[in-house]
Amino acid sequence: MSLLKSFAENSRDRWCIRNLAFTCVIWSVAIPSFAHEQRPRSAKQIVILYTHRTLTPINADWDRGIRSALTTGFDEPLDIEIEYLNLVRHKDPDYLRGWIELLKTKYAAKPPDLVIPVYMPAIEFTLKYRETIFPNVPIVFCSAPAKLAERAHGQPKVTGVAFRLDIAGTVETAQRLHPAHNRLMVLSGSSEPERALKRATQDAIRVMSTGMEIDFVEGLPRSQLLEKVEAADRNTSILMLTYEEDTVGNNYSTVEIVEQMSTESSVPVYGLYDTLLGHGIVGGSLQSAEAQGKLAGGLAVRVLKGERPEDMPIVGLDTVRMVFDARQLRRLNISMRSLPPDSRVLFREPTFWEQFGAYVLLGGAAIVLQSLIITTLLVNRSRRVVAEHEARDLAGKILTAQEDERRYLAREMHDDLSQRLAASAIEAGNLEQRFQESPESCESLGKLKKNLIAICDDVHRLSRQIHPAILDDFGLADALHSECDHFADRERVIVEFRSGELPANLPKAIALCLYRIAQEALWNAAKYAHTKRVVVELNADPEFVHLEIRDFGRGFEPLQVAESHGLGLASMKERARLVRGTIIIDSSPGKGAKITVQVPLPEHEA
Repeated sequence: MSLLKSFAENSRDRWCIRNLAFTCVIWSVAIPSFAHEQRPRSAKQIVILYTHRTLTPINADWDRGIRSALTTGFDEPLDIEIEYLNLVRHKDPDYLRGWIELLKTKYAAKPPDLVIPVYMPAIEFTLKYRETIFPNVPIVFCSAPAKLAERAHGQPKVTGVAFRLDIAGTVETAQRLHPAHNRLMVLSGSSEPERALKRATQDAIRVMSTGMEIDFVEGLPRSQLLEKVEAADRNTSILMLTYEEDTVGNNYSTVEIVEQMSTESSVPVYGLYDTLLGHGIVGGSLQSAEAQGKLAGGLAVRVLKGERPEDMPIVGLDTVRMVFDARQLRRLNISMRSLPPDSRVLFREPTFWEQFGAYVLLGGAAIVLQSLIITTLLVNRSRRVVAEHEARDLAGKILTAQEDERRYLAREMHDDLSQRLAASAIEAGNLEQRFQESPESCESLGKLKKNLIAICDDVHRLSRQIHPAILDDFGLADALHSECDHFADRERVIVEFRSGELPANLPKAIALCLYRIAQEALWNAAKYAHTKRVVVELNADPEFVHLEIRDFGRGFEPLQVAESHGLGLASMKERARLVRGTIIIDSSPGKGAKITVQVPLPEHEA
């Protein structure tokens, strides 16, 4: 039993040891692999070798193109080193040996992943000393002449961008834009690359039938060059190649030379590189340094991603474009219509429409929209005015019809009903006298007579309220005086009526309007004001008739009354409006109310 137990324990221990050993092996493999995956990748190193010295404008164009392609095409970190060899100015062997030793020492510990030499001297320097400085490092050259590009591409791990200068295209363009010019002055420096460019220009012009006198000017000092250009006659055009060095050994910037020439001379200057555009040249069939740089940067990205340079063809021979400076065209009175087809014009001042067209369209649209809105509002206003006039006319017609109906009813009540009631009262009186012997009958007939008389009085009063005949018979002043007396008797209120002299032939419409307003005001004073005294004043001047009704009762708030949509005040205002009058209601709680009406008299009444 103990042997079995011991065997079982030993078996368990061996199983644990075996699992522990397996786990250690797994971790020993996984941890380094994981650490390797987590270690940040080192940046790819690129060395760019520029032929010219620092701050040269064409270097800026090349560099802008190269960096643009690298940053957009390569996602990994990049370490870009720039070396300005300045091989145009310094060509002695000691200077070259110094650069060789410097570059060899600088990049010995960490060789670059790629070298980009730019332009002829830097390309030739790199190809000649690559085994010493950059052994086994891929090379992507930028802006090499076609022959140099073919020779370089034959070496291992080398590809790049070649350029082609369209000398003939620029010369033909100058002849096209200046058909009267019979002389072409070609300017170039005296450095070795510039002399090579001059020879290429001579070869290109030699095969052309220009019919012009060709004057090659090489390596003159700046002052002499500017004097020669200034002395050129008006039938001369200038072709600027490059001007980096004169025969004395002085170094210049081609851009600065062109700027001075453009300032001091009216002779048109053409070029071969777009770097000079904007500094004084008219334009031409121009090679783009920035476009060459972008192509070189694109090839560099492909090499960094693992492609073999030998498998990549030479590119860049189609980066020439017809480009012109609009300011120089305007200065020389050259029409844009005379430019070659597909020409590109830079620095063109926008026309008024190009600069402000959007604002003009926006403003025009706003004006049109505003005009539509204003027109719509005017139409609606016109319709509203017409509708208001129609409503006023209708209200006037309604009031007129109402007064006509009242006049008819009053006449019927006075002439017919009132007379019949009076006749019935008289008959009842006669019957009362006949039945003197019967007290009961006599008493009943007496009551009937009194009732008939009372009804007759009520009908008469109602007839006068509906349409006062006294207004037509005796005029406004007497009608108002009578209405005030009846109101005082009926309501037991003191009414003071004061009247001045009125026009003899006051229009009936005005008289009726003022009478109805006074009637409504007295009714309101009796019903709402609870006043004990009312003053009514009526007078006239040469232009207006004035009516004022004042009570000394509780008063009211005019705004609250207007909001309650009461018909009394509204009818008074409407009656005043119909005769072109104005009505003013002045009241406040506890201070009574005053209604003032002013109606203009017709011109013949004034």
